[in-house]
Amino acid sequence: MTFQQLSFTVEVAKCASINKAAERLYTHQSNVSNTIKQLEEELGIQIFQRTKKGVSVTEEGREFLSYAEEIMNKKAFVEDLYSKSHFRRQYFSVSSMRSYFLSVPITNLQPYVTHSQGDPIYIRLKKQSFSDVLDDVQYCRSDLGIVFLIKSHSQRIQRLSSVKNLSYYELGESHISVVLRDDHPALAEHAPQQVMEHIAGYPYVIAENQENFGRFYDDSSRSISQLFEDPPKCVISINDSAASQDIVAHTDSFFISSTRWQHPQHYCFSSIPLEGEDNVLTHYYVTRKNQALSPLTELYIRELKKMFGNL
Repeated sequence: MTFQQLSFTVEVAKCASINKAAERLYTHQSNVSNTIKQLEEELGIQIFQRTKKGVSVTEEGREFLSYAEEIMNKKAFVEDLYSKSHFRRQYFSVSSMRSYFLSVPITNLQPYVTHSQGDPIYIRLKKQSFSDVLDDVQYCRSDLGIVFLIKSHSQRIQRLSSVKNLSYYELGESHISVVLRDDHPALAEHAPQQVMEHIAGYPYVIAENQENFGRFYDDSSRSISQLFEDPPKCVISINDSAASQDIVAHTDSFFISSTRWQHPQHYCFSSIPLEGEDNVLTHYYVTRKNQALSPLTELYIRELKKMFGNL
């Protein structure tokens, strides 16, 4: 399958005519017809129904064209991006298991961004699962990864980093905490050490990228499993962290955080750390082995270390 075959097919579908498509493509009708026929034979499908009045798209052709148009649009985007020098940028991408770890260091990069010389800067921040963060760094989709594991599971990152040719560096430790608003009824009715015995009766808010009703946190924890020995009465799953905080701020719900509440004080939240070694997390940043770090990456790592130093 070639780009020419895809472009001919997409154009014929737009024109509903091989002759009109050939005119727009500045080629012969027979060339277009033969090219599409070869593609149909190669894929084993019929894309167009041919009649004396013209052509119409078949059912399987409609599905194929949706993919073909997407490929051609991406091809056009890449060609346009690299054919114009003013589109060239400095790229910096970070993948992390928590959006909080992504955003805070960025707020301290303003002087660098403001006074940077040369190409414009394009920064991308992505919230991902543990395995997706490592994959992003391994396959150069991100310059830097930020992950955490339960302290007793530290061998996992050692093993995976070796397999994926990554380097990892410890940032610090934290306790998994339950976060709820300061005037939550559970805090009003019970001492903090007793809240855990009653919290599962309240709505639980989870911010996730992919739907997974069997998981309540990014990594396994005995205390969290015990917290949900019985399924929560209500689980609110949302892929927007800010919206999840709004829900907790205005309802009797709660969420689980990988640290004590460290966000700017937009809300009055209380954090209750879960006790026990099973709830101690170790945080790491990850790079490709022998990777030459850009100035922006090095600066981001410095700000990341400052942030964890204050946890």
